[in-house]
Amino acid sequence: MKKKLLRNFCAVLLTLLCVTLINENLRAQDKIITGKVTDADGGGVLPGVTVKVKGTTLGAITDANGNYSIKVNEKSRVLVFNFIGYEEIEKFVPDDNSIVNVKLTSSSQGLNEVVVVAYGAQKKETVTGAISSISTKEIKQSPAANLAVSLAGRLPGLSALQRSGEPGRDLTQIFVRGQGTTNTQSPIVLVDGVERELTFIDPNEVESVTVLKDASSTAIFGVRGANGVILVTTKRGTSEVPEINFTAETGGQDFTRLAQPVNSFQYATLKNLASANDGLPPVYSDAALAAYQSGSDPIRYPNTDWVNTLVRKFSPESRYNLNISGAGKAVRYFVNAGVLNQSGSFKTEKDLNYDPSFKLNRYNFRSNIDLQINKSLKAYLNIAGYLEKQNGPFGVAIASTGQGGDSPSLYVLANLFDLPATIPGPLTPDGSVSTNSTIINVPYGLLNRSGYRQQTRSNVTATYGMEQNLDFVTKGLTAKALISFDTKSTNNLNASRSFVKQVQFIDPNNLGPDGLPVVSYKPFNADVNTPLAISGSGNFTSLANFQGFLNYNRIFGKHTVTGLVLYQQQQTIIDSQLPFNLLGVSNRLTYGYDNRYFAEFNAGYNGSEQFAKGKRFGFFPAFSGAWVVSNEKFWNVKGINSLKIRGSYGEVGNDRINSKRFIYSDDITVVGGGYSSTLGGGNRVNYNQIGNPDLQWEVAKKANIGLEIGFLKSFNLVADIFSENRDNVLIPRGTIPVLNGLPVGILPPVNIGVVNNKGYELELNYKKYFDKDFSIVSRVNVSYATNKLKFADEAQLSSDYAYRYRKTGYSIGQNFGYIVDKYFDNQAEIDQSPVQSIGANASKPGDFKYKDLNGDGIIDPKDLAPIGYSSVPEYTFGAAFSITYKGFDLSLLFQGVTNVSNYYQSRGTFPGSNYYVNHLESWTAERAAAGDPINYPRLTTKTSPNENRNSFFILDASYIRLKNAEIGYTLPLSISKRIGSKRVRLYANGLNLYTWDKLPSKQFDPELTGELSYPVLRIINFGANVAF
Repeated sequence: MKKKLLRNFCAVLLTLLCVTLINENLRAQDKIITGKVTDADGGGVLPGVTVKVKGTTLGAITDANGNYSIKVNEKSRVLVFNFIGYEEIEKFVPDDNSIVNVKLTSSSQGLNEVVVVAYGAQKKETVTGAISSISTKEIKQSPAANLAVSLAGRLPGLSALQRSGEPGRDLTQIFVRGQGTTNTQSPIVLVDGVERELTFIDPNEVESVTVLKDASSTAIFGVRGANGVILVTTKRGTSEVPEINFTAETGGQDFTRLAQPVNSFQYATLKNLASANDGLPPVYSDAALAAYQSGSDPIRYPNTDWVNTLVRKFSPESRYNLNISGAGKAVRYFVNAGVLNQSGSFKTEKDLNYDPSFKLNRYNFRSNIDLQINKSLKAYLNIAGYLEKQNGPFGVAIASTGQGGDSPSLYVLANLFDLPATIPGPLTPDGSVSTNSTIINVPYGLLNRSGYRQQTRSNVTATYGMEQNLDFVTKGLTAKALISFDTKSTNNLNASRSFVKQVQFIDPNNLGPDGLPVVSYKPFNADVNTPLAISGSGNFTSLANFQGFLNYNRIFGKHTVTGLVLYQQQQTIIDSQLPFNLLGVSNRLTYGYDNRYFAEFNAGYNGSEQFAKGKRFGFFPAFSGAWVVSNEKFWNVKGINSLKIRGSYGEVGNDRINSKRFIYSDDITVVGGGYSSTLGGGNRVNYNQIGNPDLQWEVAKKANIGLEIGFLKSFNLVADIFSENRDNVLIPRGTIPVLNGLPVGILPPVNIGVVNNKGYELELNYKKYFDKDFSIVSRVNVSYATNKLKFADEAQLSSDYAYRYRKTGYSIGQNFGYIVDKYFDNQAEIDQSPVQSIGANASKPGDFKYKDLNGDGIIDPKDLAPIGYSSVPEYTFGAAFSITYKGFDLSLLFQGVTNVSNYYQSRGTFPGSNYYVNHLESWTAERAAAGDPINYPRLTTKTSPNENRNSFFILDASYIRLKNAEIGYTLPLSISKRIGSKRVRLYANGLNLYTWDKLPSKQFDPELTGELSYPVLRIINFGANVAF
């Protein structure tokens, strides 16, 4: 099928080019029109306004002073002015006039702004669903390497949570209106109408990002729309005068936070304290403590700062981008090329014969070409791609594959935090890696001596489409078709080696010439230094998509009717796996009366190969309506410029319900051997999982009520209340008894789960141009989404449990643990308290005293209770502010979350092989008696009841972050012209600049769910943009 699609694609492209050359017609005599575009309220000039000749591809963009110049002819004399955040207007050009000045009205005063919707665009006034969008200007203010990170805090209803900062692996979880299922929760992403990845898109290519949230806006996607949809629209040529833009950025990055181990003297002191708490003799003598404290003998009593040894203070980052755009009589074009170089934050040796450093190099390309073949037929061709190389140390081999760990940074961080400052290093005198008697995976060795791994990812996407005006059939009818073909490959190069590790030994009975104990180094194990062993792997994915449209748009007096019918077919092939197919028909029908009343019906009839034959297709309808109250004749409310009420209800599906395919069929394996093998010719059949032939998609029943108000000319408020009940959630059975020897894991999952999700969103926009030199724009949003797992087929625990369910009735991912009452003060209190039978060792003074919630006199799992929230926040919010004054501009974005909890444990929290700054305030009898702050239970050399999940370690992970800041200056035009430029802007921006949170110890970034994840990065960049 791939070869056939490629042949068809090439044939159609060749035909298009031939037709374009043959059908270029002579045009009427051109006339040049000039003018200035300003804000109707404050009079400030508006740069970047799109000016088009209606019915043609001719266009221009206003410059930094709001000026434009464009050619018109006798047949096309209507100019269309469009700018995000303002009402679109049309101006007729009279014969005797060559200057057309225009004042645009802010969309906060009206509802004529054009917004992107599924497979089209509508005036905001006619939109009946819940959608939100941002423009390229806001996106480009973030220096993030991942486009998903740039969306955090920008859009109501969208949560973008960065779970790692590793270059090339900066995982970002995206949720639209919280969690509605226990299965795949991520929204689908469409780039120019085709499902594609969000992570690798160059922000300089993007015109706008739109989020579709309710059933009305997503029902057209049918079986894949339940988790919301993100629409990315890339840029196209608009200006008749070709424009060249070059942007260069360079800067640096560091970790927002990193756990801080104590120094060697503190470590030795705390180690002795832990031994004393356990009734054991001290590990370090007074003389050793004095030597560690004084630093007089750094060889025998070192104070190695492992964090400073292995972590850079600042690592470089750079980004370069060049794009060319323009529009002629028959052709519009936008071509973009970008380069991103991002270094890692760990130090590596430079004199190796290979590069083990964490780093990312990405190269992006995009070409969007629009062709006007004749008056009624147009075509377009989009070609884009990226080449990305992600590098890192080999790390620790995975036993099953022998390849480097998927996240070697985890092993580096885990062992970095385990290394006490009392270990000398990083190398012994002969150049071997230094360690102690317990740490196998030494971080210095993992970084510099384990080898390296390099992952090369490449992607090429091509979309060709044509649109035919069918006014000769009936006015307002158009037909459109597109075909797209995407390929993606991943190649992994693994180069591994072993290396020598040595342990320092000090012999107190053998004194050297200096009278001090002799120091020697012995091998840690039998490892030897080996050459690099090279291996590799890879995979290839292709995606083919075809879409056929019929669009209808007609006005009959006060009646407006629009319609869309879409047929879509998509096939995905991964390596040699069987193709995965999607097929469907969708429609949208909108009716408007007198710009006051609007009704819309959306539906998708889709099929997915996730399900058995006869059960693959489903129908997903949605209804919505809107009333523009401010367009009523009776409306005359002073101060309120616009008022719109809308509502929707519908059903949407989710077929991404399991990581496996064909779970509707039995999963069996034929194996040899065993006592019964003679019955099957030496083989037998093992059941891995019984199939579920009745498997179906999840069904989300969504309701939404929205209110949009424009007031005081400069303000716009959007409010939404939503509710979702999701049925058919695929879950494993939990109440089926074990019969006929079948383990629970073999039973098939079934569609019986039920989740309820509800909440609200608020967005307040303010835009004010005080004069041509001074303006303020702000955008504040708050979103709340809370869910409850109504049915999970969970067996109810016995009545002596304080809480009889662990899932049912709680939010997805709800934390459970023991409730800490206080610290035990003495043994008498322990003897009089419930027995804490949850650890290998008995409780001692300084341990946590847990609450006996069921009152049975024993602390055990029956006392577990819900604590805090899940790791996905219920509240997300953002506040963006932008100020311009003459040539200066300043923008700030504050982003935050609340009602979110994380369980912090392991390194940096539990002592393990090292201690951290929070352990300096651990419980001691002396500190307790003196009333000193106590921020950790007693230290011990053994396991204790303290290390169970409890309310001390499940912490409030709420935060407010200065997510982005940018300050810039645009040089006066008189200076820019000296270098032949029409605009030069210099700027500095930053990402993750400062965080306010409630964590008692600032060891970890609150956005991370694991302490061993690659830390979130703080980035500061300096840049210049030059336009010609």
